[in-house]
Amino acid sequence: MAESFSKQDVRSLMKFQFLQGKKPPDMFRELQQVLGKCAPTEQTVRKWYRLFAEGRESVEDNDRSGRPMTATNETVVKKVQELLDDDRRRTCEELAEDVGVSVGSVHTILTERLHLQKKFCKWVPHLLTGEQKMQRTVASSSHLRRFHREGEDFLSRIVAGDETWVYSWDPETKAQSAEWLPAHSPRPQKAIRKQGAMKIMHVMFFDSQGILLNWAVPQGTTVNGDYYK
Repeated sequence: MAESFSKQDVRSLMKFQFLQGKKPPDMFRELQQVLGKCAPTEQTVRKWYRLFAEGRESVEDNDRSGRPMTATNETVVKKVQELLDDDRRRTCEELAEDVGVSVGSVHTILTERLHLQKKFCKWVPHLLTGEQKMQRTVASSSHLRRFHREGEDFLSRIVAGDETWVYSWDPETKAQSAEWLPAHSPRPQKAIRKQGAMKIMHVMFFDSQGILLNWAVPQGTTVNGDYYK
């Protein structure tokens, strides 16, 4: 957190937003606009919204009783693992606050005890189901057989088309999509497009030489089989 904004300062801002009747998505968006990189994560905003809704008044940390926990405490390690099982995008700061140890201790648990690394998502065009993958495999195999029979001329006769939403913004940053995973595990995936505040549908057709048509569908138009007739 930047020196000009303490945790209590940010929580006070969230409490003010809550009292204004704002919901977590709006609170998070406004905090990003005002605080920039110092803004809390969306999970933190939702957590404090829930606490205020349950009647919490204080923005201070809860008092902790008993002996302070250390990073080598198996109870702490287990708690961190449980929190990550619930949401692998939690930051060290969030885990430290929930568990009650320092940020450095959490980082030690993650990297040295649990042997995890923070891995960023890999962009893919779509997140496909098993059935969709099979359909694409069947179609590709059919095209490959025709190519072997008909040669290069077959490629010039293919016209493909698709519809896609073009969004004005993607609210999730690369850092926000990163997850704590085992060191040798593959990177997680997410679809490139994520719904933003404004969007417009484009219909595109193309062949082996390039784009044949790029059409922006008027707002409010239903795109179905009749639309293409």
